[in-house]
Amino acid sequence: MNNKYYKRSRISEAKFRHLIRCFSLDLTATETAELTGISLR
Repeated sequence: MNNKYYKRSRISEAKFRHLIRCFSLDLTATETAELTGISLR
């Protein structure tokens, strides 16, 4: 995968893809954080 945003992230590629999927479904940051287990900050 040649993604400049993923390269700088400190999470796994699977979590990164899950984040993108959640935001594409118009979930809020709070809902996305609860689903993925990643903190808001």
